[in-house]
Amino acid sequence: MYAVTKSIKFQNKLAKEAIINALKSKSKTMFVEGMILRCFMNVTENSIEMFHVFKNKDVVNKARSSWTNQFWQDIREMGGTVSGLEGECEVEYSPEINLDDFTKIE
Repeated sequence: MYAVTKSIKFQNKLAKEAIINALKSKSKTMFVEGMILRCFMNVTENSIEMFHVFKNKDVVNKARSSWTNQFWQDIREMGGTVSGLEGECEVEYSPEINLDDFTKIE
């Protein structure tokens, strides 16, 4: 699997909420195209950390070519700052996992 993290600091809370909603509206397509998991962590009123897990790096590259590079550039042009890390990852999960605690994209 392959993970991508993004740290985003927005100019204000309204911009943060707008970007999160834009990402959520794209979720169905991203999950169908190979994203397995995404977490949003609220760090402050105007910043978030996002963690994405994909099937592999090829899936990430395909997603980037179709829309994400422009999306991150648009955030920067609106005054936001975006940084990130990525790499191969190993995912573990608890045998006690309760999928009712997650939002399933259908």
